[in-house]
Amino acid sequence: MLKGIKNTANMMNQARKAKAQQDKLSKLLSGIQVSGVSKNAKVTVTITGEQKIVDIKIDPSLIEFVYENFISQKKEDTLLSKSIIEATEDAISKVQGEVVKKMQETGSLDDLMGMLSAASGQ
Repeated sequence: MLKGIKNTANMMNQARKAKAQQDKLSKLLSGIQVSGVSKNAKVTVTITGEQKIVDIKIDPSLIEFVYENFISQKKEDTLLSKSIIEATEDAISKVQGEVVKKMQETGSLDDLMGMLSAASGQ
């Protein structure tokens, strides 16, 4: 009976530590924001460390070009969507690098590895 209570107390303590580490990591991620740019530099996508898109800027000249050369002629446009995808991929790549850098600076990477280790029972 006493052993069961100790195990339960241990599990509760580990859960509290995991929650504190998760909160720390969440705060760290929410403070990161980066922008990615398409290859033609006409689209910019801004995302947070949580990889949430917070802004998309499209140069009006790109919209005009797409309209004049594709939409008005009833042709399928891939230029606009390709530019948005490029900017988004660039932003994701940058934010992932920034997250790792911040986690290394703050020791959060070690916290994360500890959480993963504890979760897997190692």
